[in-house]
Amino acid sequence: MEDLKANPHFRTTEEMNKEDLKSSAFVAPELKKGEVSVCTSPDLGNQMPLVLEKWYVKVGDRVKSGDVLCAIGNEAVTMECESFYNGKIIWICEHKKDLVPGDELYKIEGIEQ
Repeated sequence: MEDLKANPHFRTTEEMNKEDLKSSAFVAPELKKGEVSVCTSPDLGNQMPLVLEKWYVKVGDRVKSGDVLCAIGNEAVTMECESFYNGKIIWICEHKKDLVPGDELYKIEGIEQ
């Protein structure tokens, strides 16, 4: 658990529930039209290497913040990666790719809402 908590984006269910109580409505961060953000694979400390196991989207799909985009994992753990933004997927890495921390998973472009 401590390895997971080293990741700045990791939150436990309890922490997410507390945040939900503080805010009555979640407002997704916005990408301006044409702005591109890159999502990278997490660093789970001394865990075994991760593999991109499954894509739930394809290039060109429009997604919303919180949509599950892919599953990554290894023999010990599988986790789903959610979009942080509303936008359009413009690039995804290859399926079954071995990942090291910081590898690009996907790129998302801001679109007009």
